[in-house]
Amino acid sequence: MIINERIYNSLQQEIKQMAEKYTFGQQFNSWIDNFGFELHNKLPSLISIELTNEIQLLIDNNEKYNKFKLILNKIPKFSYFCDIGDLYSLWQIIYIKCFEPVIIIGAGVSGLTIASNINKQDKPVLVLEARDRIGGRVFTNDNNMDMGAAWLHGSENNPLNELIDFNTLIPVSKCNPWMHSENTPIEYMSSEGNISEDKRQKMATKWNELATKIGNIPNKTIIEAYKQIINDTREVNESKSHDNDDTDLLSFLYMIEVWCGGSIKNISTSFLNINVNDIIDSIDKIDYTSALFGDYGGSHYIFKNGAKSLIDAIINTSTNISTNRNLYDNIKCNQIVTNIIYNDYYVEVHTSNGQIYCCDKLCITIPPGPLRNIQFNPPLDNAHINALSKLKMGSYKKIQMEFYPNDIFWNETKNSPMFLTHNSKNNGNNYYLNESKVNSESESEIKSKIDIKDQDQDQCPYILWNNYKFSKNKPFLEAICPANIGWSLTGKPDEEIIDMMMTQLRNYYPIVPEPKA
Repeated sequence: MIINERIYNSLQQEIKQMAEKYTFGQQFNSWIDNFGFELHNKLPSLISIELTNEIQLLIDNNEKYNKFKLILNKIPKFSYFCDIGDLYSLWQIIYIKCFEPVIIIGAGVSGLTIASNINKQDKPVLVLEARDRIGGRVFTNDNNMDMGAAWLHGSENNPLNELIDFNTLIPVSKCNPWMHSENTPIEYMSSEGNISEDKRQKMATKWNELATKIGNIPNKTIIEAYKQIINDTREVNESKSHDNDDTDLLSFLYMIEVWCGGSIKNISTSFLNINVNDIIDSIDKIDYTSALFGDYGGSHYIFKNGAKSLIDAIINTSTNISTNRNLYDNIKCNQIVTNIIYNDYYVEVHTSNGQIYCCDKLCITIPPGPLRNIQFNPPLDNAHINALSKLKMGSYKKIQMEFYPNDIFWNETKNSPMFLTHNSKNNGNNYYLNESKVNSESESEIKSKIDIKDQDQDQCPYILWNNYKFSKNKPFLEAICPANIGWSLTGKPDEEIIDMMMTQLRNYYPIVPEPKA
């Protein structure tokens, strides 16, 4: 039981008896019986200095309310509302300080996890979700394919482990398959065809050595440090291009963007920083395979039945045993928060459909973009505004194509969870190292020019394909288009995007059937 619920029930009954002698008593009593998070039923006519003074005397002179009185005395507005007879505002404070209700904005994994723990503690909690569904970036379709988040990244000491049945997970790699692809059977396809496993491992070793050097160059972006190292180690000649090995090596830059969702033009070299002292086998030898930069400890998995199983687990473990209250009952969808009004004793949350909710504490779990659209009153201080301005969200576009079961054309990669293709028109050397128009533009500039014709198939120097025939025995291929590659696809029609993806596949498979969906 909530520690002040007994106080609230007792106070409510005594005040209801006091209110009966007033003409508005029945209306007031019905109103406080239904008082809760939602404040759309505010009654401005509830003004009575006589009743508010009686309420204040009841609290001041009754020993059983001494503890509660100490709480109310810390709120100067409480006496003020008593003096002006504002029953509505007075009762709002009483409800909030008795129950200490919590509102959470966002029904993604973070919001639901927090709400689950609060619900189990038998405290009032309300989750407001802008979409018409819960899950946030987790969205599993009817084929158990994940349109959004799909992975458990690093199972070592992962806080989600207690919610997961590992029998329902599909292990893909013992460590990060994007940042350390040498530990995962990924098929690499260069402009000349498949790269042998021996060559791929040599490329990975060379990349790990290079990444270690990049990580130790301070105050630069990854691409700036990469260019510096290349320029320091070879004679620069504008008429001389990189050989194929170096061009293939640039695919590792793309893999960083796949992992981060951000451009290497913006990612700091510190992302690749490792403690060399921890990985030295001898005075003159470094074991680069232990240099797991950019990784979380433990294996990486995908969800056999989709990441919705994680959402279901959070909900299923959230039921309050004493009240049998399920978290589903405390979630409201289609609630776009527009304004937040707060002070020392309460928070009001306003939504686009005119609803107003009140709480003692507010937890915001939404991404930076929607957060910037919320008006705070009073405005956030400069420290919070500056921090918010520095938050960035990456771009991570997933293009899923379903083929007919008899049209599986990528059988040579049947033992690989992923394979990597190159664009014959635009290799990594052109895309990452030349000051081309696209690579020099910021994400915002790209998004503002997505309708320009010249931003076409040449935007994808590489594509990493998730092979769901291998992992889920489903005839699906999923193309990953991160960072600026993903931004350049924004707003394009599905037919155009699919044509871009198919063009790159046909570089290696001349006869590729049209996808089913």
